[in-house]
Amino acid sequence: MAARRIMLIADSPKDDYGLIGPLLGALSESGALPELFTDGSAGLRTAVLETVDLLVVDLDTPSLGGLDALIGLGSLASRIPVLLIAAEDSQARRMWAVEVGAVAYVTKPVDGRLLARYITKVLEAG
Repeated sequence: MAARRIMLIADSPKDDYGLIGPLLGALSESGALPELFTDGSAGLRTAVLETVDLLVVDLDTPSLGGLDALIGLGSLASRIPVLLIAAEDSQARRMWAVEVGAVAYVTKPVDGRLLARYITKVLEAG
């Protein structure tokens, strides 16, 4: 089976990889080809133009704060599985995630290996 291409849109300051470093490592170990975008707009443009198997988006990325970006995520979710990660665990945000068609809404902090296993299940189901 060919490696799956997974795009991760998240902030990653050089000195603080928090969730991102372990997640990228776990995804690579599972045979996926993870690609990190720290600019949400660039990540969304790439997801629209290229073939992506899964889009993992940290909603707390500052460049995704605008309504246009959120609408873009909704349109992408109709053709690409989108998994959303956020610090806020509100019912309104979870309902929005379901409305736009996200396959999951996960709150931080998240264990990278646990999330990688979940992503593998999402990809196998698709």
